[in-house]
Amino acid sequence: MTTSVSQDALDAKAPGPPPSPYFEDFAVGQVFTGPARAFPAEVVARFAEVSGDRAALHTDPAQSADGRPLVHGPLGLAGFFGWHHDLGLSGHVEAALDTHWDYVAPIRVGDSVTYEMTVTRTRRTSALRNGIVGRHVVVRNQHGATVQIGQTAALVTAREGVDDREARRGQAFPTVEWARALAARLADSTAFARATGTWDGTIGLRFGADPVLFRVYRGRVLEAGTRTPDGPTFVVAAPDVVWARLFTGPVNDFTKRTMRDEFTVEGSAYEYLRLTAAIVALVDEARAFAEGRS
Repeated sequence: MTTSVSQDALDAKAPGPPPSPYFEDFAVGQVFTGPARAFPAEVVARFAEVSGDRAALHTDPAQSADGRPLVHGPLGLAGFFGWHHDLGLSGHVEAALDTHWDYVAPIRVGDSVTYEMTVTRTRRTSALRNGIVGRHVVVRNQHGATVQIGQTAALVTAREGVDDREARRGQAFPTVEWARALAARLADSTAFARATGTWDGTIGLRFGADPVLFRVYRGRVLEAGTRTPDGPTFVVAAPDVVWARLFTGPVNDFTKRTMRDEFTVEGSAYEYLRLTAAIVALVDEARAFAEGRS
């Protein structure tokens, strides 16, 4: 689901930011977009003064062939948080957590960028009064080229301090509780049992840096968690956003995504190829679980 907010809609609203979502209002797979943000020379100059980074490549037009200095990379990141606030998403944010940002291509003075934010994780804390929302951000310039990619999490106030973790478990990947619940669902999957009926090994999935493992013996998942005695036979790995889109998108396009190199495989490639049908069946169950289907 994509939420897009136009500048006209923002301008038409009453003074002050629009109502902010609480933790419960975020769901894995949500995509937020909004109006472009420009970086004119005066904005870059002010950032140079505030940051103290007055290097010539940011301040001297003669340093570039087209007379447009480079925008500071962190200004693109700072622009995301401003964009986030302008869309009314920050009102219940209690803290920003881990932030990892890649500077893919330069932004130059005079460029404008758009931000696209995908929710990749939602986990209520043990205190119940708030939750952690993981977010993947793509920054594109006015030509549609990707210039920055980031991941950042936020602690967001909950509307109610209730224990709804069971109801939200289908989108709580890659927690141990999610893995164990998915393993229970796989017990009823004919496709998974058929694909693993003669197999003995461990399938690993890695979401960013976080793994979950499924110990399988002849069609049955014996154990699910973050480690097994012998380790995984193979691991299928991808960034959080890839798993989020796979589990919440309109179709199970795992095979197409592998052909686009969105996944990497570690360990035995031979066993992975033997178990491809099992992975597809596992993804089918994970998608049904995420959607709340039985």
